Amino acid sequence: MSTRMDMPRGSAARAALSALATSALALALAASGARASDDPRKAAEQRIALAAALLGDAATAQRIVASGMPRAVGYLDEGKLHHAMAQEALQRGDLAGARRAADSAVRLIGQARRLVPDAPARQAAARQRHEQMLAHLERLLEAWQRRQPASAEADDGDRMAAMGLMDTARGLANEGRHEESTQVLGSAEGHVLAGMNRLLRQTALREIDYTLRPTNDAEAYTFERRRHQELLDLVTLAVDELKPRAETAALINRFGQASRTLSAQAEQQRLAGELAQALVTLRNASLYLERALASAGVLTPAPAGGTP
Repeated sequence: MSTRMDMPRGSAARAALSALATSALALALAASGARASDDPRKAAEQRIALAAALLGDAATAQRIVASGMPRAVGYLDEGKLHHAMAQEALQRGDLAGARRAADSAVRLIGQARRLVPDAPARQAAARQRHEQMLAHLERLLEAWQRRQPASAEADDGDRMAAMGLMDTARGLANEGRHEESTQVLGSAEGHVLAGMNRLLRQTALREIDYTLRPTNDAEAYTFERRRHQELLDLVTLAVDELKPRAETAALINRFGQASRTLSAQAEQQRLAGELAQALVTLRNASLYLERALASAGVLTPAPAGGTP
C-alpha cells in the first residue's frame, strides 16, 4: 500500500516553504546560541540575523499589511525600526544595545505574526478543534441515549436539537468551513450539557448499569477502556455543570491526575502483552474516576465481571 502526501500549491506552497525556512533558521540560531554565549558580538549578530529572517518573510509581511489591523502593522513597523537600531548599534560597537534592540525586534515581529495567523494554520487548528468537539459530543450522545429512561420524553428536545446541529456542523466541515462548524458545535454542546445535566441529577441515572460479559482479557480491556472514557467525560461534565466548591474541585483534580497516570501505565502494559495486569491497572484508573464523580455527588456502581 502506498501513501501520498498532498503538497501545497502556488502561493500556499511559497508561504509554507517560507515558514519552514524561517523556523529552520530560528532553530539553527537557537542551537548555536550556547556556543556563541561567550562571544557577545556573535550573539548579537545571530539575533540580528533572526530578526532579518523574520522581516524577510515577504508572504507573512504582506499578510500583516493586507490585514488592515493597526496593531499588527504597528508591531511590524516597530520591529523594522528596532532591527535598524540593532544594526546601527552593532556598527558602533554597542554589543549590548544591539542585542537588546534585536531581541525587541524579534518580539515585536512575533506579536504581529500572532495577531494575523496564516490561513492554512488557522484552518488546520479549526479542523482539529471541529474533530475533537464532534468526537466528544458523539460519545456523550451515545451515553445519553443508552442511559435515558424510555419515559423521559422531556429530554428529547435537547437531544434532537443537538443531533441536528451536529449534522449541520458536519456539512459545514465537508465544505471546509471549520470555523463555522465549531461555532455550531458549541451550540450543540449547550443542548447536550443541558440534557446531561438533568440526567446527572436524576437518581435513576446516578446508578449507571455496566453489564459487561467479556470472554477474554482483550475484550475485557476494550470494554473497560470504553467505560473509562465515558467516566472521564462524565467527570468533565460534572465539574462544568455541578460546579463543586474549590476544595472539592481540587480533590477531583487529584483523582483525575491519578487516573491519567494509571491509564497511561495500563496502555503501556497492554502494548507489552501484559493484558491481565493492564486490565487491573485500567480498572484502578476507572476507580479513581468513580471517586472523582462521587466527590461531585454522582454515584456509579462497579462494572459487572470484576472489582477494580
